[in-house]
Amino acid sequence: MINLFDHNNQAAADLLASLRQINQATPTIFIEDDGWLPEHTESPWSYFCEQGNSGQPLYFDRLALPDLWEIRGTNHAAEIYDDDRLAGQIIYAWPAEKRLIKEVKWFDRQQRLRSVDHYNRYGRRFAETIYNLAEQPVIKTYYTQDQHEKIVENLVTNDILLNGQFGEIFNFSNKTAFVKFYLQQREFDLSQVRYNSLSFPFFVSLNLPDNGNDILFWQEPLNQAIPANMSQILQNKAVRTKQIIFFEKSAYEFVKAHLPAETNVDLQLLGYLYPHHRLNHGGQQILIMTNSDQLEQIEPLIKELPEFEFKIAAVTEMSAKLQELQRYENVRLFPNVSPIVTEQLWQTADFYLDINHQAEIKNAVRTAFDNNLLILGFENILHAPRYVAQAHIFKSAEFQQLAALLKKCRLEQNFLQTQLKLQHLTANEVSTASYRKLLTGEHHAKR
Repeated sequence: MINLFDHNNQAAADLLASLRQINQATPTIFIEDDGWLPEHTESPWSYFCEQGNSGQPLYFDRLALPDLWEIRGTNHAAEIYDDDRLAGQIIYAWPAEKRLIKEVKWFDRQQRLRSVDHYNRYGRRFAETIYNLAEQPVIKTYYTQDQHEKIVENLVTNDILLNGQFGEIFNFSNKTAFVKFYLQQREFDLSQVRYNSLSFPFFVSLNLPDNGNDILFWQEPLNQAIPANMSQILQNKAVRTKQIIFFEKSAYEFVKAHLPAETNVDLQLLGYLYPHHRLNHGGQQILIMTNSDQLEQIEPLIKELPEFEFKIAAVTEMSAKLQELQRYENVRLFPNVSPIVTEQLWQTADFYLDINHQAEIKNAVRTAFDNNLLILGFENILHAPRYVAQAHIFKSAEFQQLAALLKKCRLEQNFLQTQLKLQHLTANEVSTASYRKLLTGEHHAKR
């Protein structure tokens, strides 16, 4: 059995974390490798390039440059200058405020993008993408630890060349063939492939022997139409895939209502096992993370909730507008907040207000969810609504109702716990027992 995921994104991370809680996370393979894959996972690229797992991410000012070139960095990105010419741009890995290099874009003298260096979590340049004069990607080359060329992917024809261990060259017509070869080289048990995409993971499943018992994890919503590749599964034309597990109730119900009469595919609805780091104690501390001084209805809320302490943190300096809030006794400001202090804030607050305009910082809403803070916000601002219960979303003019809910949570522990359960249900949280029942062979019912 293997888990075959497409991209390294939040959905895959949530699924992987859930599988780890029931000891079903290994082996997990990602087809696309951004250099920052989760620990104890791999990709065909990392395997053949023997990239290792030692070293530290490269801090932005450690990038080697020609003499007299300079880097001008902020908390969001950095630019590389040759005198007054913009020569490159550094893209940070998440979270951006740590300023760790994920990609470096290089421009020619006409300001055209000509190449991108890709850096991994161990501080090494593991790949390079070349662009043509129309700024279209044409070739991506993957390197070993000592910067020898190992894999060349033609992004126009989709061909992939692999330099073998003994000087031989393997030529694959597409990524599907390359991944299949990798799986054979690794000698994995392929009796069950659990995959989460109808792109290359599905194509790989189609190209394996028919005697498998595969599962599609479908983590996306559906726009009132069943994808063509899913229809192929439901029509029993992808014989290995015996089950589809949905993580969105609306998608599950839509497909269930449009099933072909002859389908042999089992449909199930599941959710996630989130790693809550702490309990909510129903205290009086409210946290707001922001890099903007535009906080919706902040002063009316401060006045409505004098018994609560508002802690407002930013990874940058704060404007005079925010500093003015210190005139209220129940407000504390944390400009240029350090990682250590940030962690302390997450551990001591029990409520999070998603009321800051502009971009979210530090993945704040999800971090609040993981730390079991009750999340409330205004509908015109929400950064991550999937973690906020509908009962906790207010119109801007309804700040008094928001404040009233907070007061009730502080006074009534049972009410607070009910609101937290609503929050967990909104994020589609389920029990460990549900996972074990469905994924460890105990559940066999059809639809």
